Amino acid sequence: MTAAPSSREPAAPGGLGLRASRWLARRAVRRRLPLRGGVGVVSFTFDDALLSACTEGAAVLERRGVRGTYYVAGGLTGAQELGRACHTAAALRDLLAAGHELGGHSFAHVRCDRLPAARLREEFDRSDDFLRGLGLPPGPLDFAYPFGAYAWQVKRLCGERFRSSRATGGGTQVGWADLDALRTHRLYLAEPDGVGYAQRVREAARAGGWLVVNTHEVEDGAGPYGCTPAALDAAVALAQDLGCRVLPVAAALEHWTRQA
Repeated sequence: MTAAPSSREPAAPGGLGLRASRWLARRAVRRRLPLRGGVGVVSFTFDDALLSACTEGAAVLERRGVRGTYYVAGGLTGAQELGRACHTAAALRDLLAAGHELGGHSFAHVRCDRLPAARLREEFDRSDDFLRGLGLPPGPLDFAYPFGAYAWQVKRLCGERFRSSRATGGGTQVGWADLDALRTHRLYLAEPDGVGYAQRVREAARAGGWLVVNTHEVEDGAGPYGCTPAALDAAVALAQDLGCRVLPVAAALEHWTRQA
């Protein structure tokens, strides 16, 4: 087994040019998706597709009658990340067979904001080839920026290629969503957003917004970037109790497009 990068959070910002590019990316290159319809939507997503998320996490969702989206870096297949087993190809095929969704996360799980355009395209091509080899049908894919890191050029290239691209953090989307930088709530043991999940999901229910949740491993001994099965189950239950629809990302996009 090989080892994956040691951190799941973005490194410190780079030079002035990169910081300016990130500032511009947050304010420009926007494909706006109107969020209309009055009913809140919650999507549960799993970065890197750790093996426990593929098994324990999927089981939690399936018991509640819902499905999730797994953002996969093919280069992590059969590897370990921070001492935890990553997905296998068989586990990913099992997810597809059970109705879950797979999205891209680059192939080598690299910071896209540090790569030139040609290198980015190579990463995307390798990732797409890997996912198609698992049985994904033709058509646009969804993507999540590794480490949540993106900049102006990255966002522009992803907008040309992917149905949606997901960032990390930022909270509930109300009124509209930026398809090239979908915001999330990080369902981690130590919630870093400053606002708890319960407040976020109530906002989605009240305002008819879209809350995209992201986490990593799902196990009783989860680290700071994961959650326990009980925490995930409670999060799904609260969303359903509040009347939200729980949909994976592609299904949520179809829902919002129909409403618009």
